[in-house]
Amino acid sequence: MRFKITFLMLLVSVVHSAQSVDDLKRDTKSLYEATYNMAFDDILNFTHPLVFKFMQRADMYGAMDSAFQNDNYSIRYVYSTPHFDFSDIKALENGLYCVVSYENAIRMTYEKPINSEATQQKIKESIHKNFPNSIVTFEKDRNAFYIVKNDKLVAIADDFTEGKWKFISFDPNYKELLDAVITEKIRTQLGL
Repeated sequence: MRFKITFLMLLVSVVHSAQSVDDLKRDTKSLYEATYNMAFDDILNFTHPLVFKFMQRADMYGAMDSAFQNDNYSIRYVYSTPHFDFSDIKALENGLYCVVSYENAIRMTYEKPINSEATQQKIKESIHKNFPNSIVTFEKDRNAFYIVKNDKLVAIADDFTEGKWKFISFDPNYKELLDAVITEKIRTQLGL
């Protein structure tokens, strides 16, 4: 009898975990497509709610809108079929965590022509500062920089998300924001 109960609990655990993985994969793909389509409301709906204690939703929407389109340049994601690498889902403290890694490409198109190689180099250096280890190519015919970079998201299902997968971009440049959502202890346990 004890064996049957143990087997049943193991089966329920495996089925629940498999459902969570399927939900995670679906939600990750939906977030990627919302980002590509610049559907800011959808992006914010996939954002972990604790982020909004750090920055108001309306302010975050405005920041994304002005970052993607302003008087100097516009940014567009270049759609590809992404290959997402999912870490093991870990039960830590108050929730489930998974690190999602993938390659991402964006194009930053400038409004005014960039004819000077010195200016191109300055912009490349600035891009590399914001996106370390990225590959940056200047596309003269488009007056744009094509940037290929590796991104990481942390997917979290906890009490704040009511058990649904929500995300935060893992960017060490925004330590205060990361600290508001994911403790340093959890980041260490996730290998971040």
